[in-house]
Parts: sequence; structure tokens; C-alpha cells
Amino acid sequence: MQSKNESLFKSGTLCADNNKYDMLDFNKRKNIKQVKCYKCHRDINVDNVPFSCQSCKALINVDVFKIFNFFELFGFRKVSYDLDKNYLKKKFNDIQKIYHPDKNAQNSELERINEVSSYLNNAYGILLNDIDRASYMINIQYNYKIPEDENLEDEEFLSEIIKINEQINKPEMDLLLLTREYKDKYEDHVKRIKLHFEEKDFENIVNTLKKLKFINKILERLKN
Repeated sequence: MQSKNESLFKSGTLCADNNKYDMLDFNKRKNIKQVKCYKCHRDINVDNVPFSCQSCKALINVDVFKIFNFFELFGFRKVSYDLDKNYLKKKFNDIQKIYHPDKNAQNSELERINEVSSYLNNAYGILLNDIDRASYMINIQYNYKIPEDENLEDEEFLSEIIKINEQINKPEMDLLLLTREYKDKYEDHVKRIKLHFEEKDFENIVNTLKKLKFINKILERLKN
């Protein structure tokens, strides 16, 4: 008996990759020659992201979306850290109008639609978030995931973070001024990450992203 993925994808042995971002490995994706509609079993054109079967108009199964990276899914022509968030939001809203569970409440395929909606929400959230977007790009471009316990070697930066964490709760601390300062630091590091991706500077991408995570934690503390 064929598995669900094997019946959808015709290009030899192919299965969904189990990485964090739940998409097919690129080397497997590029070999896909044919995708079948789960409902009418006719071919689906995947030159661009399809949202319904061209033959029977059935909504697309979530596994078909996994052929594409998240940038392709939302209509971006290339993988780039510097993306248009307004365009991303508009594209997400347009797609959600098709797959939103409330719109399809009477649809017999509601479970399948919920899977797609959840996948789209996850992909959208990752691209919208500056930290998650960088981590995702490191994953798909360099096949690397930063370990949670990996150290940052910049001792001066770490000393600053430790000092600020200790001072945040002191009554004499000007929290508004500190928030502005760290928002500026946040934006500066986002710009640095963009530049490092453009330069394909893997080491500095990773180190700057680690710092951005620390800065973001400071900002989250300041919000509370």
C-alpha cells in the first residue's frame, strides 16, 4: 500500500523531511516531476504554488505546500532576509481567505483544511519574525541549526547583557530610555544580519543572530 506522500509525489522514493520547518529537503524537491491531486488523482502543475487542483478545484493538501520553501509559498521570487513585510501580510491574508477554517466550516475536508491553515500560520510567523526568519534561512541555506546551549564568545557583549539584566529592576533605572536604546540595538543587528546574508558570511550571520536573541530578551523584559 502506498503512503500518503508516495501517492502524491511521483519521482522515486520521496517522503517529508522531519526538520524543524517541516518541508521537503531541497535535493528531493527539485527532482519532483509530478504531483497528483488527492481527490481526482490528476496531475497538478507545481511550477508555481497551487492553491487548488486545476482539474477538480479541490483545495490543495498540506503535503503539496511542503514542496516549496516558505518564501516561495508567499510569492517571493528569492530567499532574502530583507523582505517586504507588508506584502507578506497581504499575501498571507489572501491565502487565509481560501483556507480559513471558519469559511470552510461545512466542508467535509475540514481536518485537511485545518492542517493547511496551521502550516500557513507557522510559515507566516517564521517569516514575519526577524529572529525566526534568520534561523530558517540558516537552516535551508546552510543546513545548520544553532544549538540552544551554544555559547557566545563575545565576552564584552555578554558582560553588558548581564549588567543590564541586573539593573532593569532598580528603581532609578530609566526604562523608557533603555527601551529606546535596545530597540536601536535591535534594528542595528537586523541590518547587520541582512548584510551578512548578502555577503554569504555564515560565521557573522550566526554570531549576530545570537546577539539579536539576547537583545530581544532584554526588550521582552522591559515590556514586562
